[in-house]
Amino acid sequence: MSEQQRAAGQQAVVRSRRYRSWLNHLDRSLWWQLRQELHTVFRPPFEVIGIVLVNVALVLGMWFLLGPDTVARYSALIFLPVATTSWAYADVPATNLFGSHSDQVLAFLDDPAKIKRVITVQNLALWIVISPAMMIFSLALIPSQNEPMMSMAVAIGVLVVPFAYLGLASIMAPLLPFHPLPWRERLARRDTWLRYSLALGIAYLALTGPAFLLAGVPVWLLIHFFGGEPNIYLIGVVVAIPWCFLLWRAGLAVAVRLTMRRRAWLEDFLAHPERG
Repeated sequence: MSEQQRAAGQQAVVRSRRYRSWLNHLDRSLWWQLRQELHTVFRPPFEVIGIVLVNVALVLGMWFLLGPDTVARYSALIFLPVATTSWAYADVPATNLFGSHSDQVLAFLDDPAKIKRVITVQNLALWIVISPAMMIFSLALIPSQNEPMMSMAVAIGVLVVPFAYLGLASIMAPLLPFHPLPWRERLARRDTWLRYSLALGIAYLALTGPAFLLAGVPVWLLIHFFGGEPNIYLIGVVVAIPWCFLLWRAGLAVAVRLTMRRRAWLEDFLAHPERG
């Protein structure tokens, strides 16, 4: 078997792992599609779950390796769920929404409603995987803290603030898609390094801060006018619920519009997995 045939076979295996049956049934209900996506996420090879767990482990490791004195000086354990949540989302499952299923997405790049549904299902599935667990984590820390209202604010925050991140991350789907490749091939293909590095860097470093600032606008305004008491934080997070949903919907709208504008380029890029 030639090297090209071997590479093509490996790419086919990677694509088969990312096959989504619900993408062939976009006329069905959102909840049916979401169940199908979650069924895929929670079965081998557990790719999305693995990425999330690795990111969570990195945060927990960095947090506690700093040492108790450092953590106590600069932060509090109550905010650990916030850091964990932000890092859990900050990866390519939130941004590479087209490249991971390129052969299937190609079929409806000309349909704004279907593109919106593709992004929505993947966003909601990732939210279900991460945020409820982080909320439980936040609530579990309440007995060890002296600020129950702040703990409640954090618990609500890890549920709603990620929608602002998902909105921004969705915009990256038509802007910077990439084709998944086996690691050995990725390392050998230097021509793919720039695109892949940019995609990772933006997902990890460039979106979390802006999303947090945008999502926190209601909280910052309330603190500015009424002070920084824990009850103000709690009220601010509750007020931020519709605001974060609005940011998410705005991100979806921008992503769909960009997809329509870049349709010709996307059709060409997504049709050639060898471009990496």
